[in-house]
Amino acid sequence: MRGRTQRLVLRDSGPRRLICVPFAGGSARSFTRLARELGEDWSVVAVQPPPPPGGHGRPPRPGDPEPLALTALAEDYLRVLDGDLHGPGLLLGHSLGAAVAHEMARLRGADWPLDLRVVLSAPPAMGAGGSLHELTDHQLLYTARQRGILPELPVSDDFVVRMLLPDFRRDLAVLRDGWHPAPVPASLALLGGTEDEACPPGTLTALAEQVGADSCGLVPGGHLYVVDRAAESAAALRAIDSGQSLLSPEAWRRASRRPA
Repeated sequence: MRGRTQRLVLRDSGPRRLICVPFAGGSARSFTRLARELGEDWSVVAVQPPPPPGGHGRPPRPGDPEPLALTALAEDYLRVLDGDLHGPGLLLGHSLGAAVAHEMARLRGADWPLDLRVVLSAPPAMGAGGSLHELTDHQLLYTARQRGILPELPVSDDFVVRMLLPDFRRDLAVLRDGWHPAPVPASLALLGGTEDEACPPGTLTALAEQVGADSCGLVPGGHLYVVDRAAESAAALRAIDSGQSLLSPEAWRRASRRPA
């Protein structure tokens, strides 16, 4: 039996709204520091993905239900967050969460609130989840660390493989059929990390064109900047919300010349 997706209030203090969709291996509480850095003008809600069968850290077994695919997970999040999906504010999806947030906006269509902008933060490359999902455990661990999509932790590789990779792999399986960046009936902004190996600025530029984003920006840091650089991420989100330019056009062009 599949566990329930949950909604978690991280901050309830202001009229502006931030709704967070987590990355592979992340949770609603991954955005706790970001919520604290945003300030009193903001209320912050995050979605907690459904737990895997049998609990976290358990490898899949025969008979376990398949992880929800992208569209099904987006539908589930729309249901759980239905009362939150209004502005003024932002829907933030990071990494895997960016693909889910994009799909949520696509599914809601013309009913998407005009004053709720969608921020695709460090979105995955097309086919990224499917290709990673096929790797062996140790190949996946090496690749994920190399790209910065799995944090360095003070534990042994054996512990990571046994206790963390099963959940991480299930999350990646959400993208087993890929995702298709395209314009949606919502105002889109793209955000990336200056040192992100998984979604470098060049890739972000290409994705911005594919989805028809109306603004782009960079935050100092690698792929998990929303966790590691929470203050800078909060400043970038406030700028997006207020319509400010995060980089001058020339600065953005220089950054986007980095190889994808």
